[in-house]
Amino acid sequence: MADTALSVFRNEKKYILPFRNALSIRGKLDEILARDGHSETWGYMVRSLYFDSVNNIDYKTKLAGVEKRKKIRLRIYSTASEKCKLEMKAKDGDLQHKVSLWISRDDAQELTKLNYGVLTKYFDESQDAILIYTSMVMGGYRPVVMVEYDRIAYTYPAYDTRITIDMNVRSSESNLDLFSEKPLYTILMKEEAVLEVKYNQKLVRFISDILRQYHLLQCSVSKYCMGRKVFCDFEF
Repeated sequence: MADTALSVFRNEKKYILPFRNALSIRGKLDEILARDGHSETWGYMVRSLYFDSVNNIDYKTKLAGVEKRKKIRLRIYSTASEKCKLEMKAKDGDLQHKVSLWISRDDAQELTKLNYGVLTKYFDESQDAILIYTSMVMGGYRPVVMVEYDRIAYTYPAYDTRITIDMNVRSSESNLDLFSEKPLYTILMKEEAVLEVKYNQKLVRFISDILRQYHLLQCSVSKYCMGRKVFCDFEF
């Protein structure tokens, strides 16, 4: 399978903003940036199945505000997808290192059953497959929550800039079937959206000028943590 792996270092900043501001920003960005190849008028679906260790270390380090932390997820863009993206994101403040590995639908389903061995077939193609496999086996990672939202994404070639607006965020801690057609539950108010700004080295001036107009407050929002409400209520 060609082009199975991707490893990148990025700056990433997140904001929660009123939906009306998200629409305004979308209008301004539509005038100057290209949407990515998947964005339609109202965006496209992103669905992620998150894994965590037996002691929920990824969730707990996020809540504790630990600078260095990680998360592991399977991601699809359609329930009919024949390939899935397995990702491990390591964060250090605003910097992130994301490792991505494309695996088959069948292998993704086996992984949700804790059959980590399916990843060994990718070892010859990617050292990152070994890294993810080792992390999952040593931590006893298992599926814990599924999160889904509608995304509009923009790209700009300078500094590999990418801006996303995520709306209608929903989740489930009981339905962990990545390819399920069942609806999930809304976890972010419909009047709000999540803005993410990703880039290498620095953000180009004309984009930062637009965003500055909205007096955005950077926050450590995590759709993964928002989705784990049942666990959070039980644990704390």
